Amino acid sequence: MPESKRQRVSKACEQCRRKKVKCDGMLPFCGNCTLTSIGCTYKESTRKRGPPKGYIEAIEGRLHRLEALLGSIVQEDDPRSQAIFAEINAPIETAYGELVRPRPTIDQEEYQQKEKSPVEDNANDNLGNLSIDESGQLRYYGKSSGFYMLRESKNFQNGAFHFNSRGYRSERPSCALTADPYALPPSDLSKHLLDLYFTHFYPLIPLLHKKTFLIALENEDVNQRPPLLLMNAIYAVASRVSPDVRVRTNPNLPDTAGDIFLERARQLLDQEWDDYKVSTVQSLILLSSHQNGALKNIRGWLYSGLAFRMCQNLGLNRNCDAWNLSNSEKEERKRVFYCSFVIDRLSCAMHGRAPMIDERDYDAPYPSEIDEDDIHNTPTIMDNFHQLIKLCEILGDILCQMYMVKGRRHLSTLSSPDSVISKLDRALNNWMSKLPPCIQYRPPNTRTAEKLPPPKLEVCQTHMLFYTTLILLHRPFIPGPTQKVTTSVFPSSSICTFAANKILDIVECLSAGDRLKNINNYTLYTMFTAGIIFINDASSSDPDFAFDAKLNINKVIKAMDEVETTWITSARHCNILGELAGLRDINLEDVEEGFDRQAIKKQSLGPPKTLSIAVPNSPPAPPLEDFKNPIDAQCSVEQKFPEYLTQYAQSPFLSDSPSNQSIQSASEYRMNNGLAGPSFNPIGTAFWDIPMSFDIDQWNSYFDNQNSKEI
Repeated sequence: MPESKRQRVSKACEQCRRKKVKCDGMLPFCGNCTLTSIGCTYKESTRKRGPPKGYIEAIEGRLHRLEALLGSIVQEDDPRSQAIFAEINAPIETAYGELVRPRPTIDQEEYQQKEKSPVEDNANDNLGNLSIDESGQLRYYGKSSGFYMLRESKNFQNGAFHFNSRGYRSERPSCALTADPYALPPSDLSKHLLDLYFTHFYPLIPLLHKKTFLIALENEDVNQRPPLLLMNAIYAVASRVSPDVRVRTNPNLPDTAGDIFLERARQLLDQEWDDYKVSTVQSLILLSSHQNGALKNIRGWLYSGLAFRMCQNLGLNRNCDAWNLSNSEKEERKRVFYCSFVIDRLSCAMHGRAPMIDERDYDAPYPSEIDEDDIHNTPTIMDNFHQLIKLCEILGDILCQMYMVKGRRHLSTLSSPDSVISKLDRALNNWMSKLPPCIQYRPPNTRTAEKLPPPKLEVCQTHMLFYTTLILLHRPFIPGPTQKVTTSVFPSSSICTFAANKILDIVECLSAGDRLKNINNYTLYTMFTAGIIFINDASSSDPDFAFDAKLNINKVIKAMDEVETTWITSARHCNILGELAGLRDINLEDVEEGFDRQAIKKQSLGPPKTLSIAVPNSPPAPPLEDFKNPIDAQCSVEQKFPEYLTQYAQSPFLSDSPSNQSIQSASEYRMNNGLAGPSFNPIGTAFWDIPMSFDIDQWNSYFDNQNSKEI
């Protein structure tokens, strides 16, 4: 009977929602909060989710193109077709009596004209675009950001894009913080935050000269202690991983962790514009990291840009070995510059923009001094940092040659991109093969239940960046749904799938050890990049391969949920992946996490035939056949998988792997003997011009355009 139905509570309080417990919805305090004696708050309004963002527009767009296609096929003078078009173009009356007129269709001549030269239209007209942010200000986004694909969207008006990113930020009071910039936290909280910083953030980006910093910290002369700006910047970043509620402006909102220190640093920064120093650069780098992770990317981008300009003005990019400075000052200058260099490459990759620090304009040697408390560790912080710098140098080359204006223009003139890919792929091969033994690491295959403890957190993050760089190199050349023949001998789809799986393997190992929440905010980009590859793989015609991809998408989203407690930016990445799955009609709810078809299949194959030598934290290498992507199997060109990706540990000092040599020679043979095949068509690839930033509207428009190719 209707009277006996349980009444569904339409609104739960924030505390019950966060704990995922049933809320009775009582006002002003629910039963759970009353029992636990904590504050009970409700969001002002809650609405049902509804269809994914952009889903309706995608369906309308496909219907519109289908109408145009039918119009180009039928005879215009046929009375039956005229009757059909009259019915299509007639206004539709809704259930509420409202007349809805369909969008105007494209006539046959216009449709044929649009079909003539999609490559020329996209290549010539979209070298850069303007956007308007939520404050009404113009922003420029380059080619690699993918904004050009939004020209047909509702956000493109009067020559510029209109975006709003505030909806992804947590709802909190809008009142400005009032803070005394000269106040300091209690001594126990200060020590706690400094310990967190040196444990979790400093090993990856060693921005300070630790010995000098700690000595200055104990100085009785207040004027000789580290600047308050630098101290508050360190406190702000370390607060993101602190469970102490004293670092929050609102004890019930973890997202407010570090805001009070950020506000103090902002006020102190105003006093240093005309008299900045090395510590100012250090502070700006830390503030940039905090803001990027707190969903304030514009501030993060500007803070890092200011730091790079100050680096040049202070001469940090130059070799100071012969200058009249102390050894600690020289070492600190080197560290600050190369930390700025690494952040420049990471942030530019994340935002799809050109690197700011020109490699032709610095000659500073690598930092070399090892911290006293790190001398007996293996690897040392500097061991990993040197390899991270070298990897970021390769990342910068890939950004310039694959994603920047002139690099893309050069690629479009080539009959095959193999010569460019081979050079950059060989650089990655050399980086991997020449890693010191203490930095070498092949993640265990978690899909076959391999379990090994991961190395230090900074080493894991460096390897995650390597696999992300590999994806950025090969992703533009993954064949699209209409591309039957690839112009490259590289199996780009298989390489990207392999790299994405390795990123996920590292993520799962860190999660199992409860270390994932301590990653640097830039490492979120590596997880997101892997998720994008899995989204593409989930549309495969191979049901087992697609099933595993869906399972991996769920794993990535689950991992990002775990990181959200540290970096709220992770929530936006999750939203984008969820929206993309919806736009591609990928159902993630029917995938059982405990069931992995591909793992069962691999276990039935027996132990792998190819084994690696003993490398710390590295299980045997699996067969290369395990990494083949069905997309590559459809291509008619013989392709070779770079063996160094799984076998580098066998020959750690090779300058060129045999697989790379064969790839290069095969490419040269095809070109020298007139067998280059069809010319390189970037528009036909699956991921060419994929957005590198995190705006959901960009991604919606991108997949709408991809889906249109299937009609």
